[in-house]
Amino acid sequence: MTAVLLDLDGTIIDSAPGIVATVADTLSELGLPAVAPTRLQSVVGPPLPWGLQHVAGVPATQLERAVTLYRHRYAAGAMLAAPVFDGMRDLVVSLHGAGLPIALATSKPEHYARQILDHVQLTGYFTAVCGALDDGPSSTKAVVVDRALTTLRETGTDTSGAVLLGDRVHDVEGAAVHGVPCIVAGWGYGAGDDLSHAAATVAHAAHVRELLEVNTLPVDR
Repeated sequence: MTAVLLDLDGTIIDSAPGIVATVADTLSELGLPAVAPTRLQSVVGPPLPWGLQHVAGVPATQLERAVTLYRHRYAAGAMLAAPVFDGMRDLVVSLHGAGLPIALATSKPEHYARQILDHVQLTGYFTAVCGALDDGPSSTKAVVVDRALTTLRETGTDTSGAVLLGDRVHDVEGAAVHGVPCIVAGWGYGAGDDLSHAAATVAHAAHVRELLEVNTLPVDR
């Protein structure tokens, strides 16, 4: 193992409650039918336009407006109301302390991702922070993973032994495009996904350290 890529939503932070509430508010403002919160949880992880259209049922003619409304509401408060999952802070610090370069690879807009990492005081542990640059092709997981790997290489990192930790099938598939194995975070939001092609599934962040043979290191809080 030479580098670790980490997903954000459902892997580092528990963002589902805020995202689900924001999508529900967006549907209401657009006058669209309400969708069960359990179904809306599937919006978390994939690119937002895809989730709004294919999960929340937003018609293509209203998709651009829906994305704009969602972004405005989400940035106004829900974005930072997302705690770090139990054990993930220790994992990030331990990986960094072991000398492993870490890159964030998220389909969330990159400027939001940076704000969130700053808010939870984890930015300094990442060699690269990569997210979507727009709501188009750049938001797909395969593209984000490619940017993360490229950015790491530009810092002199050997990415031949990179691994991704994520929680959705989009993480597994996006990583596979680049020959990167994906470990599934069992505490995330991928319970309904086909994760059979993942390299492994872990139930707790501490298990990632065991799987990657990273020693537990003192955590500097």
